[in-house]
Amino acid sequence: MLRIGLLSQVTALAGTVLLGAASVPTAWAGSVDHGSAMTMGSAMTMPSHGAMPMGGPTVGSQPAFDVSALRITGPQHITVYVLPGGNGLGFTGPDKAHHDTVVPSSFVLRKGVAVTFTVINFDDMDHSITAPGLGVNIIVKPGVDRANGTIAPRTTTYTFTPTKAGQYRWFCVFPCDMPTHWAMSASYDGPARDGFMAGIIRVL
Repeated sequence: MLRIGLLSQVTALAGTVLLGAASVPTAWAGSVDHGSAMTMGSAMTMPSHGAMPMGGPTVGSQPAFDVSALRITGPQHITVYVLPGGNGLGFTGPDKAHHDTVVPSSFVLRKGVAVTFTVINFDDMDHSITAPGLGVNIIVKPGVDRANGTIAPRTTTYTFTPTKAGQYRWFCVFPCDMPTHWAMSASYDGPARDGFMAGIIRVL
């Protein structure tokens, strides 16, 4: 099992940039869960039958791995959380305010291998994970307002099989993060801010 101590090696392989500043959420979801839901704060793991080889040749200071070493053959399962900024659950932006956030915001998948996203929405608004380049449009159901003012989270599941390798940007198509809509502001190369209501899907 590949633990978080080797995260930098996986990052080098996948080409995923980690946003590690205190004010920016980590844009990473390389963990693959084959049955149990990933919990917040749990160690990132790879399936034992597909673990990347330890050691081996290096390029510079990073191990030189062949992408084929990621032998993900069984269905992948990724759990994602939508956290609203209004009640302080969402991550903090550079303005020191909490904002609507999809956690994790970036994912590593394998071409030709089915993946099921389980999206747990703690917000009472619709959201989406939309990646036009992959033909993916996950419409996330809103949580339910309770009489006591809290929100009962709601779960959406979505299964698809990536058919082409590459890096694809996803974003939320629904205006959100009120009242400022900061997380919906364009950043990098498209709508919505990366690490909050947008991110990267990397298909190997």
